[in-house]
Amino acid sequence: MKRFLVISTLICLAAIAGWFAHGVWSKQRGTNGSQPEAATVRVRSGRIEQAIKARGIVKPAPNALVRVGFPMPKDVSRRIIELPWVEGDAVKAGETLAQLDVSDLQATLAQLTTESKVFEQKLVAAKAIEPVEIKAAEARLAAAEAHQSHTKRVHERLAKLVGTTSAASTLETETALNDYDVAQAQLAESKAALQQVKEKFRTDILVLESQLANSQAVIRNSEVQIRWSTLIAPIDGQILMVNQHQGELTSNNPANPVLTMLDLAQLQLHLYVDESDFGRVQVAQRVTFRVDSYPGEIIAGNIVRLLPQPILQENVVYYLAVVEIDAAQRSLLRPEMTALAYVQTAARENALTLPLTAVKSRSDGWFVMVPAEGGPVEKSVKIGPKSEGRAEIVDGLKAGDEVLEEP
Repeated sequence: MKRFLVISTLICLAAIAGWFAHGVWSKQRGTNGSQPEAATVRVRSGRIEQAIKARGIVKPAPNALVRVGFPMPKDVSRRIIELPWVEGDAVKAGETLAQLDVSDLQATLAQLTTESKVFEQKLVAAKAIEPVEIKAAEARLAAAEAHQSHTKRVHERLAKLVGTTSAASTLETETALNDYDVAQAQLAESKAALQQVKEKFRTDILVLESQLANSQAVIRNSEVQIRWSTLIAPIDGQILMVNQHQGELTSNNPANPVLTMLDLAQLQLHLYVDESDFGRVQVAQRVTFRVDSYPGEIIAGNIVRLLPQPILQENVVYYLAVVEIDAAQRSLLRPEMTALAYVQTAARENALTLPLTAVKSRSDGWFVMVPAEGGPVEKSVKIGPKSEGRAEIVDGLKAGDEVLEEP
C-alpha cells in the first residue's frame, strides 16, 4: 500500500511539471519559437523613382582596349630581351613595357656616327680653304690682267711709230704683238682657272653636304629604330593580355600585339532592355546598379547611347542601352561583371511608400496586413511604381499607418 501511494504521488508530480512546462513554452513561443510574430513597418512619405529593371554586363568602351606592339619595319624581326609584365599588373603611362635586342643597330649607329664626323670635318676644311684658293686665283688673274694691259700699251705705241723717222723695227713690233697675244692667252687662262676653282669648291662642298645629310638621315633612322625597340605604355591602365614573351621573336604585326592594355577609366555598362520597356528609355536618363563583387555599393551612371540592333535571348527581344559610369566608381569594376540595374524614367516627391515585403497580391489586386485587437486583418491598397525594394501606396493608407511586414 505504501509503495502504491509513493508511485501515485510521483505520477501526479510529473503531470503537474509537464503542464507547467507546456504553459511556459506556449507563452515564449511568440518570441523564441519557430513562428515569431511579424514586425510592423510604417507608411512613410518621400521620393520614389519610377524605374525599369534590367540586367547588364560591364564592357570596355571602344577606346578602352589598347593593343601595344613595336612599330618596326614589317620585314624586320627582333628578339624580346625584356618583358617583365603579367596579366593584371597596373601600369602608368610612360613606363617601359618591353625591350628588343638592338646590339646590331647600336654598332651600325656608332659606325655611321664616325663616318658622319669625317664628312663634317671634310666639309669644314673645304669651306675654310675655299676663300684662300679663290683669293690666290684672283691674284693670278689680276697679275695676268696687268701684264696683258702692259703688253697692249707697248704694242700700240710701237704700232704708231711705224713709218716715222724713229720708227721701231719690224722685229720689235712683231715681238710686242706676240707678247700681247701671250698676255691675252694668260689672262684667259687665269679667268678660266678662277672659275674652275670656284666650280670645284662649289661641287666639292655640295657633294660633302649631300654625303653629310645622307649620313645624318641614316643615323636618325637608326636612332628611330633604336627608340622603337623600347615599348612604352601609352596610357595608365592594366595589363589585360600578354601575347608574346621574353626570348621570342617579334615583328610589327597588328593582329598579334605584344600586350593588350585596358583603360579602367573607360568601362561602360551594357544594359539589355526588354522591348516592352525600351520605349521609355532615353539618352541622359540616370541609372543605378549593383554588382555581386560589391553588394553594398550602389553604382550610378547615365545612358549615353541606345543601339538599334535587336538582341534575341531565349526568345525574348532586347535592345542595348550603353551607360557611362560615374568616374568616381569606375575603379570598382572589371570587364564582364554582371549587374542588376534600374533605369530611372520618372520620379515623384512626397509619395507614400512601403517595403515590398509588406505588400501582397491576390487575384483582385493588392493588400496589406494591418494589426488589430483580434489579430491581423487584410486591407486592400492600390500601388504605383516600384523601385529599389519599395512600392508607392496610391490609395488605402496614409502616412504613419502601421502594417505587418513579412517575417
